[in-house]
Amino acid sequence: MADKGHRQGINKVLLENRSPVVNVLLVLVDIVTISFAVLLSAVIRYLLAPVMGGEVNWPLIFNGLIFYVIMALIMAWLNGLYPGFGLAAVHEMQKVLYVVSLATIFLGVFLFLQQLALAYSRFIFLLTWFLSALFMMLGRFALRNVFSRFEWWGIPIAVIGSQKHAAPVIEQMLKNRRVGFRPVCFYDLASNSASSDLDIPTMTAKGELKAFIADSGIEHVIFTDSLEDIQKFNIHWIRDVFQNILFVLNIAPFGSLWVRTIDLHGTLVIETNYHLLNKRETIIKRVLDMILTFLLLLVSWPIFLLLALLIKIDSRGPVLYTQKRLGQDGELFDSYKFRTMYKNAEDKLKDLLAEDHEAYLEYEKYHKLANDPRITRVGKFLRRYSLDELPQLINVVKGDMNLIGPRSYLPRELPDIGEYANIILKVKPGLTGWWQVMGRNATSFEERMQLDEYYISNWSIWLDIYIIIKTTYVLISGKGL
Repeated sequence: MADKGHRQGINKVLLENRSPVVNVLLVLVDIVTISFAVLLSAVIRYLLAPVMGGEVNWPLIFNGLIFYVIMALIMAWLNGLYPGFGLAAVHEMQKVLYVVSLATIFLGVFLFLQQLALAYSRFIFLLTWFLSALFMMLGRFALRNVFSRFEWWGIPIAVIGSQKHAAPVIEQMLKNRRVGFRPVCFYDLASNSASSDLDIPTMTAKGELKAFIADSGIEHVIFTDSLEDIQKFNIHWIRDVFQNILFVLNIAPFGSLWVRTIDLHGTLVIETNYHLLNKRETIIKRVLDMILTFLLLLVSWPIFLLLALLIKIDSRGPVLYTQKRLGQDGELFDSYKFRTMYKNAEDKLKDLLAEDHEAYLEYEKYHKLANDPRITRVGKFLRRYSLDELPQLINVVKGDMNLIGPRSYLPRELPDIGEYANIILKVKPGLTGWWQVMGRNATSFEERMQLDEYYISNWSIWLDIYIIIKTTYVLISGKGL
């Protein structure tokens, strides 16, 4: 039974949960980011006036800004973005683009009805749409990452089920705090003991749970066990206690981001799709990858030359390092990287693993070493900022890799991949991907494959765009890929 002191502590947290505060923060961020997008678009057009001609109608820009911001806020509210708890990042991106597009359309109609359309720069109009969507997404991501660390952030939620199924769900809710589900109590259906390894109070009596809910005002509950257990445990009463009921469907490895429900005359049906197998979307992915790759090559060629010079000065050996990797359908290809190790690195690895048992255990678990003595001085810098992987842009152009995808695996790792190979090797590996931005060195080899599987099962252009944004942050922060 949860003790009185613990319950009072939870009630304090619940009282501190102020959705209006969260909404105000989100509204302020949206106002700032959208206004900045409008003004930056106007400034860019002003600076280009000597080339493009014409001039910027600043009074019209400011009047249009007020209307545009108001419409964007109204559309965001109607689309559930305040506070937007429970939304995955890619779904929030979709909604933001939809909101900004609608607000832009309304701005165009407003200008047309006021007979001001010809006076408003089309360049500013289009650039405002793009920058508003981009800045609004980035602003919201930053806000959620910062404020989701506080206890008052999120929706208090009760957890019902058996401890075996509830524990990983609670762990995921605590880990993915940006989603905003905050578990505060657990009702154990499978045990009469209130003791558990969970960090939240455990209850075993229905009356105790009802009293706690009535006292704290929790409106959300998540049921972690199979749907058949609703009949087994006779918990139809939860619909009388909670306004919002969530069910966990343990149907992995199927995708979870793009699920829709179908009503078959009272029977609930869940539909999920492998967007990865949709030819139209994979063509769009390839086109997007190629555009971004050529832009990156255009910008980064001076960096190529500088890094090649530094590698040559630092240690003996070739500038580029090629290694056989597993590609789509298990076909081998030559992966290009800047050399970051001394010559005969593989022999040195074998000797190190044979002599150092702790290094052997670390390599067995992660398939890499945190302090690798084979890496050169320049190599450490290259790896920290993932500059060693720049030559893989050539692999993307050749068609061996995608810009975004699962990590490329070594042929010798195929036995360790096991059954995951059936899905991971369906697609081309990527220069960056879900594992690189969500796990990196903190994950084991098994967890890395699970993240790759998640990416493939939930793939979409939106997920790729989110990974690109996350990759930019990871690289700037020096965490590497």
